[in-house]
Amino acid sequence: MKIEVEVTPEELTEAFETKLRGLAREVRIPGFRPGKAPVTMVRQKFGDEAILADAIDEAMNLWFAQAVFDLGLEAVDRPEVKMEEESPALSKALEFGATVTVMPDVILGEYKGLTVPKESAEVTDEEVEAQFERLRNEFAELRPFAGRVVQKGDFVTADFRASREGSPVTDLEASDYLFEVGGERMFPAVSEQLVGINAGEERSLPLTLPEEGFGDLSGKTVEFSVAVKEVKEKVLPRVSDQWASEVSEFATLLELRKDIRARLQAAKSHLSEQRFREAALAKAVEQVTIDLPEVVIKREAAEMLTDFKSSLEARGASLEGYVEATGVPFERMIEDLVPQAANNVKTRLVLGAVARAENLEVSDAELTPVLGRMAAASKMDSKTVEARLRKSGRLELLREQLLHEKAADLIAKSAVAGPPEAKPDAGKPAVAKKRSEAAAGGKRPATAEAVAKEPGGAKSGARKPAASKRVVEESMAKKAAKGSAQ
Repeated sequence: MKIEVEVTPEELTEAFETKLRGLAREVRIPGFRPGKAPVTMVRQKFGDEAILADAIDEAMNLWFAQAVFDLGLEAVDRPEVKMEEESPALSKALEFGATVTVMPDVILGEYKGLTVPKESAEVTDEEVEAQFERLRNEFAELRPFAGRVVQKGDFVTADFRASREGSPVTDLEASDYLFEVGGERMFPAVSEQLVGINAGEERSLPLTLPEEGFGDLSGKTVEFSVAVKEVKEKVLPRVSDQWASEVSEFATLLELRKDIRARLQAAKSHLSEQRFREAALAKAVEQVTIDLPEVVIKREAAEMLTDFKSSLEARGASLEGYVEATGVPFERMIEDLVPQAANNVKTRLVLGAVARAENLEVSDAELTPVLGRMAAASKMDSKTVEARLRKSGRLELLREQLLHEKAADLIAKSAVAGPPEAKPDAGKPAVAKKRSEAAAGGKRPATAEAVAKEPGGAKSGARKPAASKRVVEESMAKKAAKGSAQ
């Protein structure tokens, strides 16, 4: 879009005088102390034409920004400016044209009363029993045994070696590695080879690695050897009121099961509401067609990659290590993020449009408790957090994010719950391709030296997803704390 801007002689004179005063403070003229030279001598030294040219260069962005604001537009990249006057003068208006990409207008579709599927929050007896069994598994013991061969579900301590074309593959070497035969921490082909052998035996096999997650070796075949050193069986605890009192604050199994059901109910209700909210918002966004500028989408994708890099570093890993482990270059990572980046931008535009249409606002009274929680998270007082956010320009960003939350709440509260979507056939095996968890600070079969102390299991309470408001607050708190440290 091309924008024509006219600067009045008064505005031009103001910019000229501001530049002149700045020069007078900085210039050194013989016979005068720094900053004490008369402006008339400064004008003689530099010339009005040169001073005015510098003043225009420095004020151009401000004039352009004011013009964009007055027109109700949002520029998304740097403007290309073309001056209409070759020799501007203080006595007449200055005109210039600016070509810039702007954020498109949003014409809202339906966003109230949308019918979207809502998952049932009912907790079944089978779910309670499954969670109960996970708790038993968490407190299971590993006991050495003799007199039988390895079976699926046993826990094996073993040493690994691997080679390819005669050269050792150090990333696939480990000592005293504990894993469950048939579990997720070991390659299925290796587990199959171990069933039926005894402690002290060794097996070798050609092992084809997964297509992703192993860098240059992904999809390649290596010669893999595993030496079984010790075998233990998992022994589940006997179920009784005494056991319930030992592993929980409850005196009986009945009370423990009731607590498990209550926790599952709370988690499922929370998840159902969260997904219903997300579905309503997604449907509202679907009603809108926006031709997003490419520069906006690429910038959003780059910010998402920066956030991912920060999350890796918080876990002691690095983006470079992730790239090396997965073999996925930075350019490909950004390309993969583009669809989600486009949806993120579109969603923000829609929420902003809804907020304007509904005259929604975030008052200072609503902002105060948010700043209080951020202050507690960053171990600073509220006034300091507010000052830091205001100075960095993030206070209005926080207000905007909270405003978007209000708009999303409005969409969700007006939505109508429809029947839940049919779930895919549970009988079909699900195959998930994961990029290297090791690169992100996690575990990968036969590459980590860490030994599992106990057979893992979920605790009785299902983990609740974090609410988006809290994510916003924690993110802002960290940035404010970082600013204070600097």
